Amino acid sequence: MNMTSRKVSLIALLVFTISLLPAFIHAQQRHVATILKISDGDTIWVLMNREKVKLRLIGIDTPEKFSSKKLECEAAECQVSLGYMKSLGQMVTHYAKTLLHRGQKVKLVIYDRGYYGRALTLIYLPDGTCYNERIVADGYACVYKYRGHKSRELPWDEWFRLNQLLEEVKENRRGLWEGNYKVMECLCR
Repeated sequence: MNMTSRKVSLIALLVFTISLLPAFIHAQQRHVATILKISDGDTIWVLMNREKVKLRLIGIDTPEKFSSKKLECEAAECQVSLGYMKSLGQMVTHYAKTLLHRGQKVKLVIYDRGYYGRALTLIYLPDGTCYNERIVADGYACVYKYRGHKSRELPWDEWFRLNQLLEEVKENRRGLWEGNYKVMECLCR
């Protein structure tokens, strides 16, 4: 093999290897699972492969309904009481329970495990709707940002879609954006 052929082969191998990177960066596992419990708007328990699994819904963030450091920080930042912030979290949980029901079969796309060991997941309802997108579109969730940036696990196309839905819901003031605009704007920045 001459030097030119070797260079062409090496370049072809390099291009092929680089083309595979997106698949490794956003590796996915697809599963069917049964809803066991809705903890809040972005944390769900499911039965998957006979195992109880805690899901963190990727790409979204909802107001907290349980006492936590996060709840305290968000209430202070948004200049509202803890009770007010918890009431938003309870409204989100109520909304989530209108779409997700105990015993319901759903499809999952799992990207990774989060900081607390929860599976970072997109949930698809029986009608094919992506729950993560729907909760943002209906005004009950923000797009999740890690230190002001997109989380590394979420694919760019999903990140753009969620942000597009967020802009539309802000403009149309649906869900929590109706009557809680300033607080939602604070939470979703």
